[in-house]
Amino acid sequence: MKTKSLIASAILVFGLSAPAFADDTQALAEQYVNMPEIQQMMTDMFSPESMANQVAASLPANIQLTDSQKQRIGTLMSDAMNDLRPKMTALMIKGSAETFTTDELTALIDFYSSEHGAAIMAKMQPFMQRTMAELAADMQKIQMEITPELVKILQEKS
Repeated sequence: MKTKSLIASAILVFGLSAPAFADDTQALAEQYVNMPEIQQMMTDMFSPESMANQVAASLPANIQLTDSQKQRIGTLMSDAMNDLRPKMTALMIKGSAETFTTDELTALIDFYSSEHGAAIMAKMQPFMQRTMAELAADMQKIQMEITPELVKILQEKS
């Protein structure tokens, strides 16, 4: 009888603490996504310069943009993408709460709050942008090569 009471008590305690853990995870996810370093990453990602570089990198090699075109494209894209920022923030909070444990979120917050973490975060976007820009021509070539096969697959009836 004592064992059943102990098991029932454990179920009750853990059952009631689950929402508290969820609340902790949600709060930590919000703290993580709203960190200045994470917000700056989004600002950098949606900047006119970054947007212009992404568009330029996605264009075929024979299309060259003038500085004026890059600036106008960058501003246009940046304004449009920044309209998505509140939704992106909400999705990142939701996704972080669903993906990471409270310990992992705490570790992320601790790391990105550190001198090295903040420096790494500031360098990650330009690092990835350079990498993707160098791959752009290869990715376009692959896309052109596989497009006929993709079309065939998509046209198949289920």
